[in-house]
Amino acid sequence: MNKLSLGLLSILLIGLFIVGCSEKPTDSISNAEPFQLANFMLPPGATLDSATFYMNVNVASGKTISVHRITNTWDEHTVTWNNFGGAYAPSVYSSFTADAVGWHSVDLTSLVQEWLNGTYDNFGFFMRQNEYMSRFTRFNSRENVNFKPYLEICYTTETGVTCEINLPVADTYIWELYPDQNGGTSWQLYIGWYLGYEKQTLVKFEFTPSEPELAALGDTVWYDDNKNGIQDMDEAGVEGVVVELYNCLDELLATTVTDVNGFYIFDDLQPGDYYVVFDLPEGYVFTMQDQGADDAIDSDADPTTGMTICTNLEAGERDMTWDAGIYLMEFDGCSLTIGFWKNHAGFGPQADVVSPLLPIWLGTPGGAKSMEVSTALMAVNVLSQHYYCAPSNGITKLYAQMLGAKLNEANGADITVISEIFEDADAFLADHNCDDWDSLSRNMKKTINKWKSTFDDYNNGDIGPGHCGD
Repeated sequence: MNKLSLGLLSILLIGLFIVGCSEKPTDSISNAEPFQLANFMLPPGATLDSATFYMNVNVASGKTISVHRITNTWDEHTVTWNNFGGAYAPSVYSSFTADAVGWHSVDLTSLVQEWLNGTYDNFGFFMRQNEYMSRFTRFNSRENVNFKPYLEICYTTETGVTCEINLPVADTYIWELYPDQNGGTSWQLYIGWYLGYEKQTLVKFEFTPSEPELAALGDTVWYDDNKNGIQDMDEAGVEGVVVELYNCLDELLATTVTDVNGFYIFDDLQPGDYYVVFDLPEGYVFTMQDQGADDAIDSDADPTTGMTICTNLEAGERDMTWDAGIYLMEFDGCSLTIGFWKNHAGFGPQADVVSPLLPIWLGTPGGAKSMEVSTALMAVNVLSQHYYCAPSNGITKLYAQMLGAKLNEANGADITVISEIFEDADAFLADHNCDDWDSLSRNMKKTINKWKSTFDDYNNGDIGPGHCGD
């Protein structure tokens, strides 16, 4: 063979080599084999040990290749250099050197952990060569059944270590030279430079973020026979008590009812902060809160509101220590409204039942501004709320409701539930009368209105021994 023939043959071989290595992407992706990624979820309670990506390199560049997290969605059969648009995080999660032909691995544990715990959305990872050089790394894609890349995940559970291998992968490469064409059907993947233009590889596995172990909260509502605030062995649970679950932003999450043994539970809860509210049955009161040294058998309900304090539940925690002790309030007598007392003071067809109950002090006896109600006419003037200042005056309203409550007390009604308010209101009225209303602070006015409302509830039978007509 002459020199001319040898030269032509050399040119032909070089041309074939260039065509084979460049492998221009094809547009015919409509015939691509359908492919479904398998979802992987770390089992509840498992700990991720490692996540390793394996690839079979058939052209080694000897260069270091870095792995980055992709930050936007893409599709194996439609992504191109242009529509991908460099959507990857600059931080390097891992790297490897393609220094020889054969199987190579790269550690993806930190990246997979962030996908599993929900730190980042899983859009896969991206591989590029760290420095420019007219050399590239090539490895087999998933289309090459015998040498396809795969991911191995190892995790630890109570039963030991488990490794899952050959998790399906979606992969493709993009090339700056052909910025609008896709390489999703290629049997080869490329990283590096060729003909002065960069090639990059995109890889994706499907992961479902791990669900944290669920938590639970609950325990018992019991009848506190001895009223000591401690759940004794012989004290039974109370059935039918409504219990509400709130998060610590005061949002109602769920409601349940205690069973025949007084037991309740809120389960399947995400880890977080919660409290419960016990809805006190009619006629019952809460026992003392936080008595004794054992939190599992004390009463956690606030005696006034029925609320517990806020508590934090960790993943997998079952906190069965949130109890409420209750018992029936024993009352004597019954209550009547201020309308009854006004109409039964002897100024109408009804008999005078007020005068025998007088005198009654509004304020402490002998107080500078205390009022002694000594006659039925004076009682009617107080109850009508027109004689001592005006009905819009908060102290005038307090006079009327407080006098009604004290008439009920004098008539034999139990005042246990309002005894402390009597003391506070009497101490206040010893030094103040209705002429002082406008000069009071906003908070003091609110307190007086609260006293008045409580006396009103008592007189109507909403609290205390109950209304005499019920």
